[in-house]
Amino acid sequence: MIAPGRIGAVVAALLLALLALAGCSSEYTEGTSAPAARPDTSLESARTKLRLVQQDSCYTSRDLARQWPACGRWEEEVRNVGNAAASARPDAREITDPAVAVRAGHEHFVRSGCTSTPTDPGACIAAIGETRTAVTRLAQGISSTR
Repeated sequence: MIAPGRIGAVVAALLLALLALAGCSSEYTEGTSAPAARPDTSLESARTKLRLVQQDSCYTSRDLARQWPACGRWEEEVRNVGNAAASARPDAREITDPAVAVRAGHEHFVRSGCTSTPTDPGACIAAIGETRTAVTRLAQGISSTR
């Protein structure tokens, strides 16, 4: 007779063994592997993402004094869109120059401490204004490029 405490250990060991064997079967896993997903760095993708960030209240708000505390994520997204657009067309200055300006606005936002508790909220508002201007220029550059 097996002791009650040992029954649980035996059952657990059997379950582990069955799981290991099931994992080795090629019947269910063959052909299911897919290549690693790669981010779409095309200009069309950047154009679509840019339209979305331009709908955000951090871009559209007239009252940045109230809006800026919620704009950290927007700043990150816009920087990523600028980088993607510049990567898609590295020789197009109408895209790369505004993308650099977007990064500069983002850096001013971060350096001013706007992602935590800033000492000067006016610097955060100015940084978002700088980023917004660069986003407008980036949108113009992307729309002029095919």
